Amino acid sequence: MLLTSGGFRERMAARQSGSGSRGSDSVVEPVKTADGGTPAGTSALAFDFGENWDHYSRTVLDEPRLVAAIDSLKGLVGTDRLKDASFCDVGSGSGLFTIAAGKLGVARALGFDVNPTGVEVARRNLGRFAPELADRIEFRRGSALDNGFVGSLGRFDVVYAWGSLHHTGSMWPAIETVAPLVAPGGIFVLALYNRHWTSPVWTLIKIVYNLSPGFLRKVWDWTLGSLMFLATWAITGANPLRKERGMEFWVDVTDWLGGYPYEYASADEVRARMDALGFDMLEVRPPRVPTGCNEFILRRRPA
Repeated sequence: MLLTSGGFRERMAARQSGSGSRGSDSVVEPVKTADGGTPAGTSALAFDFGENWDHYSRTVLDEPRLVAAIDSLKGLVGTDRLKDASFCDVGSGSGLFTIAAGKLGVARALGFDVNPTGVEVARRNLGRFAPELADRIEFRRGSALDNGFVGSLGRFDVVYAWGSLHHTGSMWPAIETVAPLVAPGGIFVLALYNRHWTSPVWTLIKIVYNLSPGFLRKVWDWTLGSLMFLATWAITGANPLRKERGMEFWVDVTDWLGGYPYEYASADEVRARMDALGFDMLEVRPPRVPTGCNEFILRRRPA
């Protein structure tokens, strides 16, 4: 898998230089702010998450991983809350969890992502794993920072934003824009990177990684990926290759090292911010490793 990850990085570098098989049109679109601008210093460094999801979907994703995603969503939200509910997946990526929601019986599900490749991949995965749900599941391209787009979507019983809003380049504005999607009394599942003393160091690593040529990214994948493997095993006592949520360790390494823009917050920061936005914190699930994602299950207060 390490060799696969390195080769993928080289292909990504070729695509971003305009020499890949799909040409210069495949270069990731700069992240947009709520007013239509681009956050300073992020456009040239933004990681192409859609390309990573395409790689994951073509080489890793299968029925057992979909089952793992279904079990994860069931454990976070509960089957009763999902049955016949409306569901919105913010930053839907591969579409895995939108499809999982459909399998758990939601009445309708919408997944949206700013990355056009991600939207294509999600639609392809829907056709592959759940064609019978095509009348209840939809994927659109749109930004969590676009007030006009988000405001046109309506409200949902469950909004799921797992590991996406901390990559927008404007995390708190994105959360404020997305929060109204949750209907009064509805559930908001939010996962954000935990604030840790190493977080600024990781920010620098991500910037350097995205500025590096393909051959050097392969070195990053081998060295830091191996160190992350050992560190995760030492901290958790579990084999890092046995991933939850249907994910895959080496794909996650690529996502983690390349994942920029990158922001983070402590659980207390999130609790205070969400309280001000009208949400009650039902549960906080800490990450397995200190720099991982805190999972927040919140309920929007009735109007």
